[in-house]
Amino acid sequence: MAWSLRSAKSAKPAVGELPRIPGVYALLLLLRGPATVRVRGRAWRLEPGCYVYVGSARGPGGLRARVARHAASEKRVRWHVDQLTSGAAELACVVYAEAAARECVLVPHLERLGFGHPVPGFGSSDCGNCRSHLLRCPRGCGGCAELVEEAFRRAGLEPRPLQLEA
Repeated sequence: MAWSLRSAKSAKPAVGELPRIPGVYALLLLLRGPATVRVRGRAWRLEPGCYVYVGSARGPGGLRARVARHAASEKRVRWHVDQLTSGAAELACVVYAEAAARECVLVPHLERLGFGHPVPGFGSSDCGNCRSHLLRCPRGCGGCAELVEEAFRRAGLEPRPLQLEA
């Protein structure tokens, strides 16, 4: 599937299509310019390109609530990914699966598909297994969606892409 980009403010109608149940998701993020993020008191520079952030939604409202928060451009910066989703990055698409699994199930499959970790510890403070939950796409954005969906399948999850269009 080809991904197009949108601003966070225009994502609300599409996000409303997500189920309110637990699941795992991957956000495709595009940085058009460099961005700086902070993790554990250290600043990291991200170069322009395509990135994937993986997460899980197990709280009230499930996938819909969690992805809606990520899609909102105005929010309190609470999690590492908020540094990107508050304006530094454009969100193109979310791939999700209804599952009780955690996001950590996707990381090794993304690594095997060539994704790298640009910032150690990003989004994985509560995880003892993953180097990070932010990965850089080995291809341009056009080929990234297919790789993410393949990682879901390799993890035994049924990927469901949701285009977030303007």
